[in-house]
Amino acid sequence: MTTPNASASKQSLWSVHLITMYADTLLMAIGFFMLGPLLGVHMINNLGWSAAVAGSVMAISGLSQHGFKFIAGAFADRIGYKKAILLGVGVRIVGYTLYGLVDTPGGFMLAAFIAGLGGSIFHPASYATYARLVKGEDKSRIFAMREMLSNIGFILGPVIGMFLLKLDFTYVCFSAAAMFAIAFVVTLVLLPSLGGDQSDTAFLTLFSDALRDRAFVLFSVLALGLWALMTQLYLAVPVRADFILPDSSVVAYMYMGGAICMVLLQLPVLRFVEQKLSASQGLALGSIILGTALLLLGFSQGVWTMLLAILLFTFGQMIALPLMNNMISRFSGPSRFATYFGLNGFALAIGGFLGNSGSGKLYDIARSYAELQWVPWTVLFSFGALLTVLFMTIGKRFDQLPYKE
Repeated sequence: MTTPNASASKQSLWSVHLITMYADTLLMAIGFFMLGPLLGVHMINNLGWSAAVAGSVMAISGLSQHGFKFIAGAFADRIGYKKAILLGVGVRIVGYTLYGLVDTPGGFMLAAFIAGLGGSIFHPASYATYARLVKGEDKSRIFAMREMLSNIGFILGPVIGMFLLKLDFTYVCFSAAAMFAIAFVVTLVLLPSLGGDQSDTAFLTLFSDALRDRAFVLFSVLALGLWALMTQLYLAVPVRADFILPDSSVVAYMYMGGAICMVLLQLPVLRFVEQKLSASQGLALGSIILGTALLLLGFSQGVWTMLLAILLFTFGQMIALPLMNNMISRFSGPSRFATYFGLNGFALAIGGFLGNSGSGKLYDIARSYAELQWVPWTVLFSFGALLTVLFMTIGKRFDQLPYKE
């Protein structure tokens, strides 16, 4: 469904600067997915920690990764996006290296915090760079392209990570850190300098201007709930696999199946949804699909039904993620992209923390009491249904937002 200020014609997705960002994104995605999807597997199955402890580690990572974005976004708008990306990637290298040097819950929590902090620094600047390089409705396409590249990393990363995990978890961590080190060099050498337009604007002014945008604040609250659902994948799948599968190592390959689906279908699915639905309707559809996928996962009894649930979950992500990111860019002007992405990231931090820590407790209850196995999955489905209703009602006001170029 088109919007009033749509671009007159589609832009090329293959400019030199965009190709540089694609390389940057792909390298970091491979590094992240070498380690990220396997953390839950390692903590629960190799170290023998409870789902609550594993969920707490992942919640800290999510809180750190998103909780400081409101500062990092304004920081990037002031100093420039390239400098912010370099700083964030450097911090993440430290966090990933630390994962390989510790073997206690406290050590993992510290590593999770540092690695997440690095992400909080470079993510707003990365998204802002993409938004700055394209105009109008093409922002949805570029964010979809970014998700597709990220999922190529999702295909390659877990396979490499699972191979290295059979040797030693330390190899996984150091290799993931090495991928970010390569991304650091690519960014330093090839990425153009963008942003920095707000170098004379006070931090508090950047925050207060965005927070006075009531529509943006309301949208961020809804995005909080949507993100609480999206963060379930890396915890819910290992928990269910540990309960029903004799060999949980197949989890990485199921993740890979979802990633392949996204790489092949991301752009055509987004194109179809944007032609048929408004942004609020697309976000509502994504929410109910995510909830339904988690319900299916909770009642799965083998590899194939688990894979079906993961593919369905991926389909929900294909719809919801690009639409959510495109909507954020519509709230902000070009000089404050990173600030708006950062403030929205703070809302995502709250959603991710509540989603992981809350569901971790529900999963532990389900594992302890056979008669309550249905509880976490029906709660998550019900939450997805609630979000669907909210996007279909309250969310309608966002559909006519113009693009601020």
